Amino acid sequence: MKTEQGMTLAVCTRNRHEELERCIVSIAGEAPGFPCEVMVVDDGELPDPLRERLNEVLRGAGMAFTYHRKRRPGLLYSRIDAAEHAAHDILLFLDDDVELEEGYLRRLARLYSRYEGAAGFGGIDVFIRSNWKWDWFTRLILYDSGKPGKLSPGGFGGSMTRWTRMKDPFRTEFMLGCNMSFRRTALLGLPDAEWLSGYSLGEDLYLSHWAARSGPLWIDPSLRVKHYQSPVSRDKEEQVAFTEVVNHYRLLRLKRAGSWRHAAHLWTSIGLWGRAWARKKWRHKAPYYGKAIREVLVEDWRRLFRESVSDLGNG
Repeated sequence: MKTEQGMTLAVCTRNRHEELERCIVSIAGEAPGFPCEVMVVDDGELPDPLRERLNEVLRGAGMAFTYHRKRRPGLLYSRIDAAEHAAHDILLFLDDDVELEEGYLRRLARLYSRYEGAAGFGGIDVFIRSNWKWDWFTRLILYDSGKPGKLSPGGFGGSMTRWTRMKDPFRTEFMLGCNMSFRRTALLGLPDAEWLSGYSLGEDLYLSHWAARSGPLWIDPSLRVKHYQSPVSRDKEEQVAFTEVVNHYRLLRLKRAGSWRHAAHLWTSIGLWGRAWARKKWRHKAPYYGKAIREVLVEDWRRLFRESVSDLGNG
């Protein structure tokens, strides 16, 4: 990467003060050798003493610190605001509960120099693992496409469990929100999506879909983070179960997916519902999977009815 290009690291946060400080310390330990802006995009209430401490840590590492207090709540709006205010064209999004493994930023800069036409690069979460039982089940319910970087027929990103087994960079249709980067220009004009509210499950797929219009996306297994999945400031598990079904359905509608892919989405959703019912510790989520499935079916029926009426009117 040319020195004058630099990189903006946008850390989207909401009332996770300890996690945020740990993340910033890991960033400051990188010493990448090119200009870096670290932008904290705040969806909560960050105390002034903590802001001052983060500024000191980053200034000591030769990095610029900027703070953006948002007006519109929600993770998607954090992404949009970061793209609008970033000082550099390379924009790396990090969750506030991650730690970078050594050499992450230097590796990322080299990738953008090597693949000049790329719209974005993502890394892996070293804590995401799999086993043969999970692999078998996710293939059965079509949650996993079976190919790293490829979404399932129903639009789910289950193939991410395969990423830790890969050695070299590979093309992808989606990236993980905890550590994903884009050329800022690839995100400009990103439209609002009212259905991506709050925790915004699926917003990383939404950003990936938008950015891929301007160039290919890549995953490099050498870009590694530890994502601790902090329970602080997360949506309730029941709400996550509901949005897991509904938001992936919305993404299929956005892509104008065909009937086969909608059928696959329904099959996967039923599989997730059945898994929740089968395990006592997840059973509280099952009614919310069921509610989401009913909502999707009702919306599909209404859509098909409107299309049928329209066809009759044009006949």
